[in-house]
Amino acid sequence: MRKFYRRWKDWSLALKSGAIIASSLIMLLGSVITSYKLEQQTADSTAEMRRTLKVQSDIQSLHTLIAEAATGVRGFLLTDRDDFLAPYNAAVAQLPVTIAALQANVRDPVQVARLGRVLSLIQQKLASLDVLRNLEGATPDDLRTQLLAGKKILDELRTQIGAMTVRESELVEQRTAAVQDALHRNLLMNLATILVGIIGASAMLMFMMRVVRRVRFAADNAERLARGMQLEPTDAAADELGQLAERLHKASLLLADRAAAAQAASQAKTEFLSRTSHELRTPLNAILGFAQLLEDDQANIRASENAAQITRAGRHLLTLINEVLDIARIEAGKFSIQVQPIQLASLLAEALTLVAPLAAQRKIHLDQLVCPEQLAVLADRQRLMQVLLNLLSNAIKYNSPNGQVRIQVAAYGDTASVAIEDDGPGLSADLTERLFTPFDRLGAERGTSEGAGLGLAVSKSLMQAMHGDIIADSVQGKGTVFTLSLPHSVLPAQAVPVVTVGTPAVHPLEPTTTRTVLCIEHDASNRALIETLAARRPHWRLYTASTGQEGLQLARQCLPDVLLVDILLPDLSGEALLRAISGDAALAQIPVVILNGDKDSAAISLLNDSAIAGYLAKPLNLQQFFKLLDWIIQ
Repeated sequence: MRKFYRRWKDWSLALKSGAIIASSLIMLLGSVITSYKLEQQTADSTAEMRRTLKVQSDIQSLHTLIAEAATGVRGFLLTDRDDFLAPYNAAVAQLPVTIAALQANVRDPVQVARLGRVLSLIQQKLASLDVLRNLEGATPDDLRTQLLAGKKILDELRTQIGAMTVRESELVEQRTAAVQDALHRNLLMNLATILVGIIGASAMLMFMMRVVRRVRFAADNAERLARGMQLEPTDAAADELGQLAERLHKASLLLADRAAAAQAASQAKTEFLSRTSHELRTPLNAILGFAQLLEDDQANIRASENAAQITRAGRHLLTLINEVLDIARIEAGKFSIQVQPIQLASLLAEALTLVAPLAAQRKIHLDQLVCPEQLAVLADRQRLMQVLLNLLSNAIKYNSPNGQVRIQVAAYGDTASVAIEDDGPGLSADLTERLFTPFDRLGAERGTSEGAGLGLAVSKSLMQAMHGDIIADSVQGKGTVFTLSLPHSVLPAQAVPVVTVGTPAVHPLEPTTTRTVLCIEHDASNRALIETLAARRPHWRLYTASTGQEGLQLARQCLPDVLLVDILLPDLSGEALLRAISGDAALAQIPVVILNGDKDSAAISLLNDSAIAGYLAKPLNLQQFFKLLDWIIQ
């Protein structure tokens, strides 16, 4: 049985279904043929029963006719009246019909033999009666002799007819039993036919249910495969579904290998991005830091102007680095978005305030903002501000002379939209399709406007990460409209002001004592920049270290008032260094300010530590640097 089951599992679905259907049809056909034969047997048994009953009835009729004929003749002899011969004449006329019926219906050999003797006796009896009917003037002795002879024939006839009656009764019982047996077998056959049909239907139903179950199981495994989950084990089979399960299993193994490789590549890419961001921002930190110091030197105006050029170029390079890294993070799926209800009116007002100087410089008019105070969207505030500033800056830079920038806000259903429209030259249809392609400036690289063609690509990716989108509609000679769409939201009952880490609102007190600052930074140029900045605070005493271990030893010796920690050191990771600081009782309460070149790296999770007082991104913003440290070590 197990061997057959193993072979059965390896059959194709077509062969299995064909075998089940063929078996069911064969059993059903056999049942129909057998049922037909039993119906015929039942019909034959019923016919035999009816014939037996007819023979039985004819025998009784035969006996009655002979008796009536004898009675009629005796009445005629006693009365000499012809009307007494009427039963005799009727019997003589009816007897041939009854005899013919008996001869036609009697099939039993015993009855056939007895019927022959009965017919012979009937002929003798009729002859005897005919003699009596014609005895006119016969003597009493002759009459007595003839009557005794007729009585003897009649007694013999009655004996034979009685024997036939008994035999027919036996035949009736036998044929009644045969009819009942045929009906019983026919009933059993009908039940068997029904059972065969039920078995066939059940077999097909079970087969189809198993096929459906296996198909659903395969579909579930396919869904699990699409989600990257482990497949559920299946029974080994060589049919189509078994082959499908085997292919899914092989595909899952292949995808698992590729997923592992992709995970490793993603991890390597994440580490590369973090390291690249840090390494690119580290020299920029020194460049922009010293450039800002030179720019603040009013003694040499020419040098100050040159430093301003360096600062602008450095900030442009920093913007380009940020956009490239944003694109890479989004593609790697490592981009952090914190969606929350944002009041749209205040955000737009802040964005317009930030771009107002650029608009005044380019002589572009910013239309008055009309936005309901209660209108809110679900978004990351920082990223939405980044998108708005990018679109507003583009609307100003690529506008017509003395043009306008218009903002229209609308809410419909679960979506809110912000449309930013300019009066620029507009774009053709083919250029509009290329708007969001990275590094494609659509010919603007030949103009005077700065850019790398990444702003719109980053903005669209950011909007989609916030479950929104950007669409552009441009007409040559009439300008361009960029429409942002975001999920509509409701502001909480009491809005909590947002305080950015590193920009405290508390003003420092006048310095009364010397404060110690320890900077743990591996890059020499950055350490030199920190030393230059610290020189502007006479009450600061600065110590520097280039490695984590050196920094820990120095911190234990000088017990600084604040620690500036670069989280990418050659010997210790940021987490290891912070664990060492928090695990040392002498250092645990010292506030730590993180220095990092990658503002979106996993290292920012260190800000959850209670000892972290703030975060300073490279390149350093000098005002923010002094503001944060003045607040911490006041």
